[in-house]
Amino acid sequence: MRHTISTIMMSLVTAQSALAADICTTSQTPDSLRWVQYYLSRPQDAPGCAMRVENGMLIAVPPVSNPALSCPDMFAWKLFAESVTAQFWKNWAADQETWPGNGLSSDPGRPLPLCSTGQAAQNCCNPGAATNPGYDDPTYKAKYCPFFPADHTNIQATLKLGVPPSKAHTLGMASRPAFRDALKAEAVLANQILDAPDPTKGRRIRQSMAEIVFRNKPFFDFVFRNDLYNTEGITKIYANNANNMKSGAPYRTATQGGPLSEITFPANALMIKSDWLARERAEAMGLREDPQNPYVKMEILTPVLDDNGSILLPGEHWLVAIHFSSKDIPNWVWTTFEHVNNPGRCDYTGCNDSYGYTSPDQVGAGQARNFTRPHQMCDGLLLPSYVLDPGGSYPGGARQPALARVFDGLGIGIADNATLQPKPSDRSWLSYRLKGTQVDFTDSMGRPTHLGNSVTEAGFVTSSSCMTCHSRASTNAAGTVPLPLGVFENGLTESGYLPSATGTPNPAWFNKSGQPPTQLALQTDFVWGFLFANPIAPPALVAAAPPPAGAAAAAISPAARLNLLRSARERILEQR
Repeated sequence: MRHTISTIMMSLVTAQSALAADICTTSQTPDSLRWVQYYLSRPQDAPGCAMRVENGMLIAVPPVSNPALSCPDMFAWKLFAESVTAQFWKNWAADQETWPGNGLSSDPGRPLPLCSTGQAAQNCCNPGAATNPGYDDPTYKAKYCPFFPADHTNIQATLKLGVPPSKAHTLGMASRPAFRDALKAEAVLANQILDAPDPTKGRRIRQSMAEIVFRNKPFFDFVFRNDLYNTEGITKIYANNANNMKSGAPYRTATQGGPLSEITFPANALMIKSDWLARERAEAMGLREDPQNPYVKMEILTPVLDDNGSILLPGEHWLVAIHFSSKDIPNWVWTTFEHVNNPGRCDYTGCNDSYGYTSPDQVGAGQARNFTRPHQMCDGLLLPSYVLDPGGSYPGGARQPALARVFDGLGIGIADNATLQPKPSDRSWLSYRLKGTQVDFTDSMGRPTHLGNSVTEAGFVTSSSCMTCHSRASTNAAGTVPLPLGVFENGLTESGYLPSATGTPNPAWFNKSGQPPTQLALQTDFVWGFLFANPIAPPALVAAAPPPAGAAAAAISPAARLNLLRSARERILEQR
């Protein structure tokens, strides 16, 4: 009898599953996803967008006069091609080179003050100087002063330092263990996402990769020359802005020729966030080198954070994602690329490319070929619906002739490279696809725009907005640490991770209503990198008595000596 009941139940389940499958194949099954995706699939580029190579430069073809706004996808590929040609990975400054004092935990360094006019660069930093304190250090050139590699090609380069993505996104790289612990305590919201379970490979890649952010020369020079490479310089601008609001309103201080009261980067500033996965980790996750779509490879150092602090291991890393942010418009142009074989590359929000590659989707005659739809499946219920089917692979589509001409004209992707030092000619640069671009907080109808990478934003892609997130990058009177505003909001996505901020910024984030308004946070022009800034001044001695001398000084323990060298910020944070 028991066997008969079991057989009947199994038959019913099988019949129901078959019925559901049959229903899913009928035209009556609701496909509500397509209506949502319709608003995501709008081509970004205006008709007629074109560019050409002239004397090694990419030029937008008339009538296009502002490609960043009129042709954002074409402009994204322009940024990609120009940055590869410039060899950003070896010529531009990483975060640790832009903001001194972020070296190895055993000897991180500390920024020196900016030199005054005519002052020799001995105990200070002189922008544009051939030599500055620390430039001769064999392991870390920016121990005391910002260092731009392309300006010092005669100096032996050091391996780049990768940063775990969650820290780079929200905390910066705290090289000192005590400081790192304090930062974690001050950023509880960010750290809540670190240990949550997630079945997707994209999330596992995110939590295992190294992140290196590069800054071009105009970006670097603005930080260096305006004394923004240290905490004191940043807080000074906050104070200037607060004072100007109180005493100078409705007028603002001039942006040139005097002390800054706002942070506004030049229009040619560019930052690149690159995400690298150690080969051993990639292979352990099931990723494989594809001869048809090879990875860009580079040897870097990856901090592996555990209970014992930073463990730095040199090794081969694969480029899985890369993001470009350009100041060509006031709120920056945001664009992200992924390796074509990334699992789940077009999940949730799809992939949108009006210029580089055609969609592999089977679209009808006369329909645009820019949008790759996320994979979906039938949920198999008696009242079935189509739902998203994440984690799969997506074909790369066909390269457009226009992009092929650009790459060929610049010599990109024309040869194999067996070394661990990338070259512009590497065929592996052809393995990357544009995920999307973002040039405004909302579309013309007021819907929040989204841009998220399946790796970098894994776990919160549906709430990701690069522009909104970076609009919250800010400082207050104490500096960038603790965070005046975090990346994540108090809420939950359906996967259990915290959502990112989306849509237009809230003025209440930055100012409290009043006459005069109370300044709560000053935007740092969409740049989270200021979290890397360290203080210049060593801590003042707490005791009122003069420091011991002679034999008494010799009796000071090594731990006490080390305590005197800690930054004021570290000591304050330890007591919070």
